[in-house]
Amino acid sequence: MNKLSNPVLLTSLLSITLLITACTPKPEQIPNDQNQATDTSPKVLDQLKTKPIKEFPATPDDAHDIALLTEYDQKFSEMNNELEADLEKRAVEGKLSAEISQQLKRDSIQSSLNMLKDLDLKTQQGRYIQGLLYQYWENQAKVYDEKKQSPDGELKQPSDAVKGMGELFTAQEQLDHWKAKTEKHS
Repeated sequence: MNKLSNPVLLTSLLSITLLITACTPKPEQIPNDQNQATDTSPKVLDQLKTKPIKEFPATPDDAHDIALLTEYDQKFSEMNNELEADLEKRAVEGKLSAEISQQLKRDSIQSSLNMLKDLDLKTQQGRYIQGLLYQYWENQAKVYDEKKQSPDGELKQPSDAVKGMGELFTAQEQLDHWKAKTEKHS
């Protein structure tokens, strides 16, 4: 399955791309002596690398965990769509400040972490995927906290905005692989 065919993954990638764009200083904001030192392309590409698919033995609880992880994906996607609609509505009404936007996005990240914590996964593979997703969202929380604490609202290292994306992609690929493998054996 193509990585970008999953709507949740595509939404997450789009959100992260917007975050990167918003967090990356413009060339005129970077002093000339720092321009070459801030080339983050290799760092960004390293963060996007996925880990190889791990093979786990089939268990009677596979369907249970796949269903919970799929439900998490759907709930997160719905929550993210609602957030984007809310942000757009507030912007149109002129009621959206940078602070409100940041807080709503941070709240969304915390909700995702809470939803992941609440998953009652029974398999090693399910917990592996949960851990990858949790690592990604935990990093995004740190990114938002760093931006909030920064005097100029910018990240010291713009490449930090994509830190952990590889875990997000790996989790999705692992789940897709698990679903396909389970469907073959059903």
